[in-house]
Amino acid sequence: MVQMFPAVKDTTPGLEGHEHFYNNGSGFLEYKLKNSRMSLPQDKKKRKRRSRQELEVAAKSAKTVVAEDEEEPITPGDQEKVDWMRYSPPTGDNQKKHRDLFIDTFSFRRKIINGSPTITDVLCQFPRLQDMPELINLEFQLLYPDQCDNFISRWGRMKEQIILAGEGNASVLVQIQKFQPDDNRDLCALTALAFALHKSVVQVRGTSTSSSRENSLLFLVQSIPEGTDVEAAAKAKKPVYQQPFLLALGPARRPVQYFAVLDKVAVPCGTSLITAIDRLFKCHFVFNVHYSPALLHFWHFIAAFIYEVLDPHTVKPIIRSFASSVRAVEL
Repeated sequence: MVQMFPAVKDTTPGLEGHEHFYNNGSGFLEYKLKNSRMSLPQDKKKRKRRSRQELEVAAKSAKTVVAEDEEEPITPGDQEKVDWMRYSPPTGDNQKKHRDLFIDTFSFRRKIINGSPTITDVLCQFPRLQDMPELINLEFQLLYPDQCDNFISRWGRMKEQIILAGEGNASVLVQIQKFQPDDNRDLCALTALAFALHKSVVQVRGTSTSSSRENSLLFLVQSIPEGTDVEAAAKAKKPVYQQPFLLALGPARRPVQYFAVLDKVAVPCGTSLITAIDRLFKCHFVFNVHYSPALLHFWHFIAAFIYEVLDPHTVKPIIRSFASSVRAVEL
C-alpha cells in the first residue's frame, strides 16, 4: 500500500513506513478488525495474545525497577538541605544558594517523588517549586539535560507546519478559520494539534467516557477574566480536572498571564503561552503525574516529536501519521 501511495508512508525514523496501518497487532487495519471481532459470538472469539510492543514495554519496565534499586544512596545531609530550603523564603541574597542546594538534593527529591505522593504533598515539602517556578525547568533539565530546550527552540517553525497539516482535516480547518490573522498563532497551532489528535473515548478509573474536541481543550487551558482571584479559581476547579492544566488570565485569545494549576495550587508560568506550555509539560515529569486522558495523543506527540523524551516507535499510529504529515509540509 505504501509503495503504491508514497504519500501515506509513515516517515518516522527507524520504521519501514507501514506500521500505522499494521504492525504486530496494532494499527488502523487491526483497529478495524477489532471492531469486526466484537460482533462475533462469544464461542468464536479467540484469546488475545500480547503484541511484541506490549512484551517489550513489560521487559523495559522490569529493567527500570532494577535500575531504580541501584540508585545512589541518600547522604545524611540531604534532609538538612531540604529543611533549609523549605524554611528559608527566597530572597535576592539567597536564591543562588537555593538553586545550588536544589541541584545537590536531586536524587533525594526524586526518590520521594517516585514514591507517588500527591502534588500538594510535594509542594508542601519543596515549596520553592511554587514561589521559584524556574526550579521546575531546572528539575526537568536534571532529568533530561539534552532535551530541556527542545520545545522553545523548535516550536516557532513547527507551529506553522502543524496549522498547514491540520487544514487537511475538516474539523481542524473549522477551528483554524475561527482565528483572525492578528490572533495568537501559538494558540491556533495548539488548538489544531489537539483537534487533529483528539481522543474521543477516554478511560477514567476503568470507566469509558466520551469527550468532545471542544471539551478536551479545557484540560489544556481555561480562561478567567482579569481581576479574578487566581488562588480562589484554582481551589474552585472542578474535580474532573485532576491533571495539571493552564489558567489564562484575561481574554481567551489574548491572555495577559498564565498559571499552572497543580492539584489546587496555582504556580506562575509567565506571560507567554509557549513558555507556559513548556512549563506545564515539564510539570508532568517533575511531579510524576499522568497526562490527562483527553489529551493523551496531544501530549505524546509533543513528547515524542518535539521534546524527544519518548520513543516515537511506542506512540499510536495516528500520532505518527500526523507527525509524518507535519514533516512533509514545506514552508
